[in-house]
Amino acid sequence: MSFIASRQPAAPMFRLRGLGAALVCLVLPFSTAACRATEGGGEDGVSAVQFQDVVVPSGLRLIDGSHESASREVAGWRQGRFVYQGDTRIEDAIAYVRQRMPQHNWEVTGSVNLEPPGCRLQFARGIYSAEYTFERREGVTQMVVDYRTDYSRR
Repeated sequence: MSFIASRQPAAPMFRLRGLGAALVCLVLPFSTAACRATEGGGEDGVSAVQFQDVVVPSGLRLIDGSHESASREVAGWRQGRFVYQGDTRIEDAIAYVRQRMPQHNWEVTGSVNLEPPGCRLQFARGIYSAEYTFERREGVTQMVVDYRTDYSRR
């Protein structure tokens, strides 16, 4: 008995069309990122990936042991919340961020004094915005960076 090979290509196991294909394209990047995040992250257990243009004064370290910090980046869209703590003097941390952000092409869009010696600084660059909040908590300096994509800024 002989078998004759068919000239037609084999049918794919499944085909995605319309909404199904769109959902796979949207969900897959998030699901793989979630898997990486639950694998334990880096040596310190950090699962939030800091964006390269986030300015961090020396002496402050990213806090993520209880998932205080988180980030997501997909095709140019970014959102993140980064919590840092350390022994750096709050005045030095504020001065450093004020100096360094414009060097990375960020423009100051707002500044609010909080309960002394705290401060909130707002920056914008293109479609991105970053808000830095500085406070003293339990004897240490805490800096929180909220980073967003705002397509209305185009």
